[in-house]
Amino acid sequence: MIMAFLWEIKMDLHRTFRYHFGLITDIIVYFGLFTVFMITDSGMSYGEQYGYANYKGLILLGYIAWIYAVSAISNIANSVHNEAAQGILYKKISSKYPLQILFFGLFISSLILETGTILVVVLLTKLVWGVQISFQAAFFLPLLVQTIGMYGIGLLVAGLAVYYKKTGAVVFLIQTALLFVTDTVPTNAGILNITKVLPLTNCNYILKKIITGEPYAERMILLIVTSVLWIVVGSIMFRIMLQKAKKRGNLLFY
Repeated sequence: MIMAFLWEIKMDLHRTFRYHFGLITDIIVYFGLFTVFMITDSGMSYGEQYGYANYKGLILLGYIAWIYAVSAISNIANSVHNEAAQGILYKKISSKYPLQILFFGLFISSLILETGTILVVVLLTKLVWGVQISFQAAFFLPLLVQTIGMYGIGLLVAGLAVYYKKTGAVVFLIQTALLFVTDTVPTNAGILNITKVLPLTNCNYILKKIITGEPYAERMILLIVTSVLWIVVGSIMFRIMLQKAKKRGNLLFY
């Protein structure tokens, strides 16, 4: 089982580096979007809200969390869709290894790739926009937990991809919505009270509290709880949609 898990990571990394145009595109898109935020002075209100002069650093920190979150959703959903279209998914379903283990290999691969992408984007923001941010070891845990939680949402979307086939528009809408309702950029407090069910919202709150030196223990508990819930819900929904696709007889029709 471990070898199969490692093989999934190796093959996904190999495919990505072989067709490296996607990595370059991601860097251009992510940096381009951040450039828009800098030009429009998005996040200025953070300076007053958190009593922290470097509001651009807070925007970058939330942006990093958002990149991890949307990649956790889109990579698993797109991989499932592509493998189903190529007939690979059916072979995985028929294998002796749990499908969730194989998918988690794809998740680890995407985590590695996005970390590299983020490092390049952070370097570009420093060179072009002079954004300075002090990375702390405390950032690691909330970023990891929220990414795992958002992977649960990715499993839910992947289930829809198996059953309904076309989910590209849904993924795009989710990515866009997450940018504006999770405090990645300044968000209305009423909206944030609703989106606290999302790991990304809680992660953004915690990261800002870490960098400003304020307590965040209660919110960390909420982050862990919501992440676990989304993993459970996502796994259950994926299994249900997979069974429905089998029953409907359209698992191989793409």
